[in-house]
Amino acid sequence: MSTETENESLEESIFKTLSNQKRRDILRFIGENKQATFTAIKKAAEIEDSSSVSYHLNSLKPLIAQNEDKYSLSELGQEAYNLIVKTSAYTSTNITLGYLRRQLTLLIIANAAIWFTAIIVTNLIAVQLSQNATFALVALWAISNALLVSISRRTNHIKRGHSQNGNIQI
Repeated sequence: MSTETENESLEESIFKTLSNQKRRDILRFIGENKQATFTAIKKAAEIEDSSSVSYHLNSLKPLIAQNEDKYSLSELGQEAYNLIVKTSAYTSTNITLGYLRRQLTLLIIANAAIWFTAIIVTNLIAVQLSQNATFALVALWAISNALLVSISRRTNHIKRGHSQNGNIQI
């Protein structure tokens, strides 16, 4: 078997191994704890059947090492763990940005409604609010909404930047 074929086979094996959520959970648990016993892995992965844990650990062989009764990450396992951590961070960032974008839209609408109400109430109370005072209120309303729109565009720009860099986008 040529070196190129062996590399493709290892790559295929690693991605197949990481396609399983339980295995990623096990890898993450070992990575977070530096070492873990079979029992701790079984409990953390919430797998009741010991044979299933053994199966997953066997599938993770290129990524983990066993020293007596403890499992740790191999060098390749550490790289896979780092990838999982980075992927989780990008996913969390995009979820947060999406949430902020949705909330920002509601904030812009609420801000406009509050300012509109303030202008109307001020006109009713003051009966004859001067034209300058009305203009000042409208200008403040426009500035506050322009700031919110600017923040919204910035979050869109950040999200597009993540998408163009090939990062995960929700």
